Amino acid sequence: MKKTAIATAFCIGVISTGLHAAPINPSINDRFALRGGPFFASMDTKVKVGTEEQTFEDYLDDSKTTAAIQGIWRISKHFRLNFGYWAVNRDESESSDQNFTIGGITIPAGSSVGATFDSSLGTASLGWSFVANDTTEFGVDLGIAALGLKSELGASVPGVGEASFTAFDETYPLPVLGLYVDHALSPMWSIAGRVSGVGLTIGDDFDGNLINASGGVEVRPWKNFGFGLAYLYSSADAKLNNVIDDKAVNVDWTYQGPFAYITLGFGEVR
Repeated sequence: MKKTAIATAFCIGVISTGLHAAPINPSINDRFALRGGPFFASMDTKVKVGTEEQTFEDYLDDSKTTAAIQGIWRISKHFRLNFGYWAVNRDESESSDQNFTIGGITIPAGSSVGATFDSSLGTASLGWSFVANDTTEFGVDLGIAALGLKSELGASVPGVGEASFTAFDETYPLPVLGLYVDHALSPMWSIAGRVSGVGLTIGDDFDGNLINASGGVEVRPWKNFGFGLAYLYSSADAKLNNVIDDKAVNVDWTYQGPFAYITLGFGEVR
C-alpha cells in the first residue's frame, strides 16, 4: 500500500511538472527560420591604386537603405545551416564644384565625374552546436563567403578627354570560420550573436581579411512569426591583384548599421 502511494505521488509529480514546464522559445526550436528586412547601411570605402588613394564617399552617399536576409535550417538538434545575404549598390554622376585629382590628372571644377561602388556579401556555413538545450545554442561553423566588389571612378575633362582612377568587377569566394550563439531570455524574447572571419592569400589574386558580425534581439509573439532588431557589421581590408593592368589595388571598406526584420519560422527540432 505504501509503495503504491509513493508510485502514485511520483506519477502525479511528473505529470504536474510536464504540465507546468515553460514552453521553448520558437527562435531556439525552429526547424527553419527566415529573417528579412531593411538594412540601414553606413559605408566607409577607401581604394588605393598604386600610390593614389580615393575615398568613395567623396563622390557617393555614405549611407543607403537596402535589403538583407538571414536564415537558419536546423538539420538536427546539434547541426544547422546558417546563411545570409546583402548588397549595396551606389552609382552617381555629377559635375564637380572644385578641382581634384584622378589618375594623376588634375580635374577642373565643372567636369563631369562618375563614381560607382557596388558590394555584396553572401554567406553559407555548416554549424555544430556543442551547447544545444531548451534555452541556448552555442556553436562553431565553417563555410564560404562570396564577396562581390565593383568599382569605377572617372571624369570627363573638357579639352583633355577621359581620366580613369579604377574600373573592376570581381567576386571572391572565401572560406570563413565563425561562432554563433542564440539564447532565449523568456518564451517570447531572445538574443542572438554571430561573428565570422578569414585572413588569407588566394594565389596572386587576393591577400587580406574579411570580418562579418551581427547581434540583436527578437520577440516572437506568435510561434511562426516575430520581429527583431539587429546590428550588422562587415569589413574587408584586401589587396587585389590582376584587376587593373599591372597595378595593385588596395580596398579598405566598412559597412555597418541597424537591421530591422521580420521572422518566419517553421517546424520544430525538440
